[in-house]
Amino acid sequence: AQDGPALPARLAGLGEPEREAVLLELVRAEVAGVLGADAEAVTGARPFNDLGLDSLSAVELRNRLTALTGLRLPPTVTFDHPTPAVLAAHLRELLGDLAEQPAAPVAGGPAAEPQHPLSSLYRALAAQGSFAEASALIGVASALRARFPAEERAAHTLAPIRLASGEGELAVVCFPALSAISGPHEYARFGHTFQGERDVFVLPSPGWAPGDHLPDNLDTYLRMQVDTVRQLLGEERPFVIVGRSMGGCVAHAVAARLEAEGRSVAGLALIDAYPIDSAVREGMGEWWLTAMLSGMLDRIEQYDMVWSDASLTSMGGYNTVFADWRPEEITTPTLAVRADTPLRGTVIDPTGRHDWRAYWPVQHEVVDVPGDHFTVLEQHTPTTADAVRQWIEKREQEWSTR
Repeated sequence: AQDGPALPARLAGLGEPEREAVLLELVRAEVAGVLGADAEAVTGARPFNDLGLDSLSAVELRNRLTALTGLRLPPTVTFDHPTPAVLAAHLRELLGDLAEQPAAPVAGGPAAEPQHPLSSLYRALAAQGSFAEASALIGVASALRARFPAEERAAHTLAPIRLASGEGELAVVCFPALSAISGPHEYARFGHTFQGERDVFVLPSPGWAPGDHLPDNLDTYLRMQVDTVRQLLGEERPFVIVGRSMGGCVAHAVAARLEAEGRSVAGLALIDAYPIDSAVREGMGEWWLTAMLSGMLDRIEQYDMVWSDASLTSMGGYNTVFADWRPEEITTPTLAVRADTPLRGTVIDPTGRHDWRAYWPVQHEVVDVPGDHFTVLEQHTPTTADAVRQWIEKREQEWSTR
């Protein structure tokens, strides 16, 4: 691979088509390197998901491209630009006139990044263990974000992303968590395990980029996501809903709203999900928030993830939107998939009175899987996906006998 300083010289003097061709060659080579594949198999039009790029390999690819281009790219770049050709065109746009002016700062790169004072304050509070104060900070700061009302929701709705295709009767609709580093990439590995079996989609939430608007309240947000589900699957096709972490709150709330409107949901699977009020629950209040946010910050450092004031205020904004929400009883069969490994900082009650593992306060069945809160959809995705797969197959059998 070319090193970063050589790239501007390589692009200098080339016309637009030639520059995009060079960048496409670079992207294809780096994708092949990450996957251990032949570059010839990485065509410009082939979606990254079809190539087997998952959440961790997407971060590795992002890191390689950052080193080569000098651009500060988010870990979701392969979801936002889902083929090598589209990503190459995006890189060309970000690089701008770098080929003619190699000494100039790279648009979107570290030298051109705006200062993020909120992120600095958040990190400083976290460093001294003041996680409750850090959460309160981003919640208050989120009040500065522009909001959209229910009647404008269509203009801010993000398109569903297909992660897998198959002939299975039940489709799968996934909702990501709502943290500063969350997004559709969480389900990359999970979705790929279902390729050839059934259709799997992930529904993003808006608001993570600077200038994006957030929903003005919970009703607006749920109406937006329910609209998306109905448009995606119609009124007859059966499906299950999956949510990880706080995405479990989203998944349950959407399932409840659909159920109340008469649209049947075949099942709800919660992957290591906790209710929004876990931080004040007896037996969890002294450690839960610290463990969760420490885990998030650990991943930011480990994978060099991009985060910003925008992503933090989005996280704070969604925490505020869901602040008063509690799971209601629903008739939709519900599965709670729990991680069997505690995060760093988890307090385990030696008396057994308070269970540290994920819980859900309404009727559900439980299955424990290897991994911690984060790794159940990283290194341990196969076992997590298999647990959900077996449960979906049972739902499918029950649905077919209705």
